[in-house]
Amino acid sequence: MKSNINYWIEKRGYKKKWVAAQLGVSQNVFSRWVNDGGKPSLEKAFELADLLECNVDDLYVRTKKAPPK
Repeated sequence: MKSNINYWIEKRGYKKKWVAAQLGVSQNVFSRWVNDGGKPSLEKAFELADLLECNVDDLYVRTKKAPPK
């Protein structure tokens, strides 16, 4: 999965530093989420989606389809 967080931050006109502070995470951790170095917990993903006024599934783009069952 590829992060789409930066798109939503820019769309809303927020600063990454401000978003990280609102979520209660360090700028370092938040930077990893934005740059595909890590993923937020499910709880933080929902908080982030609420803050950015988008759906949780908007935060990431699937790069590889899951195999059919």
